[in-house]
Amino acid sequence: MRRFSALCLCLALLLPLSVRSADEFKLEPGFKLIFNGKNLDGWAPKMTGYPLCEKHADTFRVANGMLQASYDKYAKFEDKFGHLFYDRQKFSHYIIAAEYRFVGEQVAGGPDWAIRNNGLMLHSQSPQSMGKDQDFPISVEVQLLGGLPNGKPRSTANMCSPGTQVFIN
Repeated sequence: MRRFSALCLCLALLLPLSVRSADEFKLEPGFKLIFNGKNLDGWAPKMTGYPLCEKHADTFRVANGMLQASYDKYAKFEDKFGHLFYDRQKFSHYIIAAEYRFVGEQVAGGPDWAIRNNGLMLHSQSPQSMGKDQDFPISVEVQLLGGLPNGKPRSTANMCSPGTQVFIN
């Protein structure tokens, strides 16, 4: 069985995302802050069709102490799925805390299933092992979902596992 230990913030999202400023987080004893609120040091972006760490169209950025993923500089989507990997340390036993929100509209040409769809990839292949044109890392993801523009109800999260089999007893 292959062991996945990279932590990835999956931003296969097609609209802007913001999280609370790192300065606002109250860190409990024993926890480690992995986002500094100033820049993307320690984070490696991977966009479909581009090599690891190439910063395509300013998709991932820090503004006002918040990590943001935005496709606002894209004319249309063209299957440019993006992922942001934390690459300073590998984790195997951890608790993760994140706060998120969806803002703006989906970029033109994005798939319907991706409306207000983002995630935290908890176990993933390493970003270095991803192919240049690979859409998603092999992973287990907590998929974060926002409300639909048409008002239809849906869950706010689910498990997504591209390239991975999950067995639940």
